[in-house]
Amino acid sequence: MSQRNHYSTASLSGSESIAAWRQAMAEVYYRLDIQARHDDRVVGELIDVQFGSMGLSNFRADAQRVIRRKESAKIDGSEDFVFLFPTRKGLQFEQRGRTGMVMPGAVFLLNSAEDYVIDVPDGSENITIKVDRSLLIDRVKGIDGLCASMNIANPQLVPVVATLGRQLLNLPPGEHADRLQHSVIELICLMLDLRESPQDRSFVRETLASSLYNRLNSYLHRNLSDHELSPDQAAREHKISVRYLHKIFHYHGTSFGQRLLELRLQRARQLILQHGGASHVNLGQVAYECGFTSQSYFSTCYRRRFGLTPRQSGQLADESAPSENTDIQIPGGTTR
Repeated sequence: MSQRNHYSTASLSGSESIAAWRQAMAEVYYRLDIQARHDDRVVGELIDVQFGSMGLSNFRADAQRVIRRKESAKIDGSEDFVFLFPTRKGLQFEQRGRTGMVMPGAVFLLNSAEDYVIDVPDGSENITIKVDRSLLIDRVKGIDGLCASMNIANPQLVPVVATLGRQLLNLPPGEHADRLQHSVIELICLMLDLRESPQDRSFVRETLASSLYNRLNSYLHRNLSDHELSPDQAAREHKISVRYLHKIFHYHGTSFGQRLLELRLQRARQLILQHGGASHVNLGQVAYECGFTSQSYFSTCYRRRFGLTPRQSGQLADESAPSENTDIQIPGGTTR
């Protein structure tokens, strides 16, 4: 069972607010030292949900310095990977002798077993996901090296993870903690695995383009007989824009119309040769079954592609066929 908790120091003043805030931070995360930036007072709010080996929280506060000390880490005796997603102001961090400023829309990763410092500005807000190190160390190659580093995640997936975290904080407590924890961790792994260098971005684009091209090819194969088949229809079926559809085909050195025509002609030739040639197949029916509404256009395209008319291809098939043949009717067609 998950439990939603809420902490606020809005009604407290002076050292009382700092003590209460330090206690709240310890309950949500672990032991941390807090240095207030304004009149020795901290105004902050924390909302968190704990899912077994993972914690989700929404942090809102005014300016402060958050310090994790080695002595506190030793007392806690735990080791977590802590992902911070700034959503309103940038956060500056320091760990392992490295520093960085991470702005909203990005993420940075810290190791709770090591000392670190985070400088929080006024009006700061972030989503924080704390995951037991054992759940990620064998699933994301080189994750230890990502701590206190910049540009560690796929930029398209960072806001997806942050939004999911925020939405889960608004769910009522339920009995699906294990499933929710598993889903968040899966998405975090994907976010890190798809972190991109310029070469990686090219590879990802090429991989996605090839995958979609293969899907579109299969779709065309299945719908060759549809006389109304169009780029608009194919784009709708695959939930992409027509412009992107044309880019996919262009990337593979062809166009939607050229590829569709090629597949239709290859299918027509296959039917003519497979079923024994012109004397056993209604060529008009072949044209219609392969998506051609005009037999003359079909014959013109066929000759341009194969150097023979459909009838000439059929006659060659007749000449090479065994002397005894059984008439075979194509689907929806008739024999002569």
